[in-house]
Amino acid sequence: MKQTKHRFEDGRMEKIRRSVTSIFFPLAKWRYFVLFQSKAQATSWIVTLLICMVAITYLFSLDRESKAPLEVVLLGAGIGSLFSLIAVLPAAFKVQDNGLGMLGEIEVRLLKMHYVEEARHTGIVIYRQNLPRLLRWDEGNIEIRNEEGVFVVSGGYLSLRKLRGGLLKSY
Repeated sequence: MKQTKHRFEDGRMEKIRRSVTSIFFPLAKWRYFVLFQSKAQATSWIVTLLICMVAITYLFSLDRESKAPLEVVLLGAGIGSLFSLIAVLPAAFKVQDNGLGMLGEIEVRLLKMHYVEEARHTGIVIYRQNLPRLLRWDEGNIEIRNEEGVFVVSGGYLSLRKLRGGLLKSY
């Protein structure tokens, strides 16, 4: 009995692997050179970066014996904060349902990633990160669209990479 169950799970996982495409970038290539996807994202990033830079400058003013140059630390903070923009660059992948209940699989993985359902409409489900509004951007949302039995999963690149990896792993 145990071998039969194991064989069934292996066969199911193989079907899932064959039904999931690689991640692709749906926008025109030039759009990826503009890291900001919206005015709200740009404003939020700039304000957060400025607040952090002011805080770093203040903390440096308290420690007169610091050996690190302030300019280098501020530059490092600016460059390091670009990671948050790169993480939510628009990407997508497709999943053929093939009677495997793939919408449920995708939603379980999103819940494990601490995403919560934000909206559900005919053929579209939107999940967002379970974080306070101040700490998340709409660009980080994951949208699942049903296009005639093919689910198009779109959202921020790093989250999609984790989601797709979870779908391809065995239990």
